[in-house]
Amino acid sequence: MGQTKKGIICVLFAAVLWGSSGVCAQYIMESSRVSAQWLTMVRLLFSGLILLMLAFMQGERIFRIFTDRASLYRLLFFTLFGALLVQLSFLVTIEKSNAATATVLQFLSPSIIVAWFALTQKSRPGLFVLIAIITSLAGTFLLVTHGNPTSLTISGAALLWGIISAFSAAFYTTYSSGLIARYGTLPVVGWSMLLGGLILLPFYMRQPVQIANDGSVLLAFFYLIVVGTAITFSLYLKGAQVIGGPRASILSCAEPLSSALLSLLLLNVVFTVPDWVGTLLIVSSVMLIALDSRRRQGRYAPHDGGAGDAT
Repeated sequence: MGQTKKGIICVLFAAVLWGSSGVCAQYIMESSRVSAQWLTMVRLLFSGLILLMLAFMQGERIFRIFTDRASLYRLLFFTLFGALLVQLSFLVTIEKSNAATATVLQFLSPSIIVAWFALTQKSRPGLFVLIAIITSLAGTFLLVTHGNPTSLTISGAALLWGIISAFSAAFYTTYSSGLIARYGTLPVVGWSMLLGGLILLPFYMRQPVQIANDGSVLLAFFYLIVVGTAITFSLYLKGAQVIGGPRASILSCAEPLSSALLSLLLLNVVFTVPDWVGTLLIVSSVMLIALDSRRRQGRYAPHDGGAGDAT
């Protein structure tokens, strides 16, 4: 099997695993007396430790970022408004709606990114980008209203947290590039997750939790933290480095589709025709943005070592 095929398989597998991790989080919250805030704290703490251990085992200098005060301040800012907010808002959206809806709403982030750069750089977006923004807005409208502008099919809180999740995912993806270029992906993302969990610790450490005495729930915890973070993250980075960012972005569209299908099959979440159409419109917007990036580059550029998927 060629390197390109291996890269495609790694990214596709990572996207499916990321989609399933949201379903896993929903199952944990529904099966146990666990809040989204507490689950975010636990996930960040253990995921951060795992990623830092992986970085250390690969010979990276994981403490080097603490030797520069300016970089440390940037890391703390990225932790608060990137790693912490994106994980918290995503899980709260799941808590108030379901994993499929939360994943699809977070996939608005690429459209937010290209719209932001078009505004700040005062450049006219290309045709693909314009169509992508329109389709993402249309998809969101269908997903949350089913075509009736006078009513919401999800709660206002779920919509608000879903939008916060999309904006924080956009920030998470773009702000970290300078830090990652200097210190590496695993140390930056690992420290941001660990510090994010430590920030939540004083507030939710003593929160009463009641975890179901069920092996499937414990397995779900293991899956969410280990498989859904460390293994998935490594797979995505390995694949994206081979096939390039634009192609990886297209393949990552398997994430919301897998989340929707698994929610339907495992959690009995009902997805209506407007839900599916809205999901496909948002997914298509990501593909259009990736195709526009590929067209402008003229070829598949090497992966830039970004922060990977936010969830």
